[in-house]
Amino acid sequence: MIKHLNIKYLGTIFTILIISTFLSACTSAKKAVEIQAVRMPVAPYLKMTCGELISEQRLVLRDLESAGVAVDEKYSSEKNTELVAWILFFPAAFMFDGNEAEASKLAALKGQADAIQEALLINKCGAE
Repeated sequence: MIKHLNIKYLGTIFTILIISTFLSACTSAKKAVEIQAVRMPVAPYLKMTCGELISEQRLVLRDLESAGVAVDEKYSSEKNTELVAWILFFPAAFMFDGNEAEASKLAALKGQADAIQEALLINKCGAE
């Protein structure tokens, strides 16, 4: 079977594999679902009342949603710009900064939301 495989096709397959590897590996940008929470201390939230915790949780969840959108938008922008850079001027494809700033904010908010949820459970809020 290998005898019948044309060398031209092997070159094309190899080229496609190399290009797809480069396209997927240059930017360090991540999607929102790929970002893990940064552990936050629960102690500051244990001093809050249930009403305060619920209000704080609402605020953090709103911020968390908008931060997730910002991370995904930056990810899409980086990937699209990377593709254009590879097509027009490939050395520019190695100069991407990713979405670390947005990802760090999202990770912190995820950790904050987890800490608030833990405080709600410890304080038995909503258990009545």
